[in-house]
Amino acid sequence: MDIQLNAGAQKAFDSRSIEGIVPDDSYPVWTKNDPFGRTYFGVGNFCGIDTAIKEDTDLSWMEWEGNEVFLSDEDSQVLFERAVGIIKGWRDQLVKDFQEERFVVFASFDDGSDMAEECEKTPSFTLRFWKKRDGQGPDENTDYDQPVIKWNN
Repeated sequence: MDIQLNAGAQKAFDSRSIEGIVPDDSYPVWTKNDPFGRTYFGVGNFCGIDTAIKEDTDLSWMEWEGNEVFLSDEDSQVLFERAVGIIKGWRDQLVKDFQEERFVVFASFDDGSDMAEECEKTPSFTLRFWKKRDGQGPDENTDYDQPVIKWNN
């Protein structure tokens, strides 16, 4: 399955540019094993990595929380293209290195309009990914009001 845009993203961005966007591998995916021998997947500093992993920890939710890449830029289309490049980079690595596994890559856009007065109102994307595990993690089929880009295999 290829990269999908929800209705909000289709309206907000020029999706015709997706085909020409080069994969960005600046956030490579890594793996680690928890104390119970289960493998989890991460990128960058992995938010909350210092917390103890318990035996009943939902690893997909942990990946959702930890694998957060935040991008901001004044130009929304430039920001969109950067987000798609990272999604393509993750997609390519996940398909190549983890052929038997299934993942969801998810990017949500915030135009900055709801920011508090004292905050800088800069558009941003938050990118996340997680491994699909039976009965674990977020439901990737949820409808969102904000623009969302998604890839899953």
